[in-house]
Amino acid sequence: MRWKLCISSCLIALFIQVLSVNSQVPSKQSPRDVATESNRRELDNLLLRKPILTTEDKSARQAVLKEINEDFKALQVLNNKVMTEATAEGAIDYKSISNDLSELKSKASRLRSNLALPKTDSDEKTKAIDIANAADLKEALLAFDKVVESFATNPLFQKVNAIDVELANQASRDLEIIVRQSAELKKVAAKLGRK
Repeated sequence: MRWKLCISSCLIALFIQVLSVNSQVPSKQSPRDVATESNRRELDNLLLRKPILTTEDKSARQAVLKEINEDFKALQVLNNKVMTEATAEGAIDYKSISNDLSELKSKASRLRSNLALPKTDSDEKTKAIDIANAADLKEALLAFDKVVESFATNPLFQKVNAIDVELANQASRDLEIIVRQSAELKKVAAKLGRK
């Protein structure tokens, strides 16, 4: 008897819930449309309110992914070129290093805007670069090279569909340092070239 009472109270509650849902549904929408709309809203919330991609959005996304890939490779190539020029025997070509660092900065800046890395604390400042001669520049470029290598070899970029927050934070910090220091080193190289 008790289970019959429980079943009947559940049925009554279900009936009341169906009636309240039906009273909230506009007359122009079917229950299926309401469910589809509800699922779409829930999915949008899960995607942080980003709309579902259209065909145009997918092609734009593919273009951005291609740009990221090209910039990632170019960043490493430019860094290798700068290091080759800086460690070569003989006189340093400061103008070439300055130009390469300028291009490296633009690639790193575009990577920073295209990658969905967490924002770094703006309070984190890198040490001011104190360079007076070619030896100091080589030392600063060697330290810079380690940051570029740390960014390029970050396991975050090797994993597929796995996001490690600490690795993402490290990649973001490295990229921020690359952008700032490449600009500073470019100025220093240009200044040493004028001496």
